[in-house]
Amino acid sequence: MNALYWDPAIPRDRVTAQVDQGLVTLKGVVERPYQKSYAEAIVRRVPGVSVVKNEIAVKVVPELRQSLSKP
Repeated sequence: MNALYWDPAIPRDRVTAQVDQGLVTLKGVVERPYQKSYAEAIVRRVPGVSVVKNEIAVKVVPELRQSLSKP
């Protein structure tokens, strides 16, 4: 959780990590797809982590959805 906490790309108040003997389960909701994959990448680099289960959901906010659909 500490590795995620210090990265400004991951919302501190929306992502949690549960750890059980090297298995890390990520949960929460983020606004951008890259945040989900980036959170997993951060956790995989932590020593002792053997498996990451990424259950983070991506919910695009309406304003962002409109800007993504524009060329």
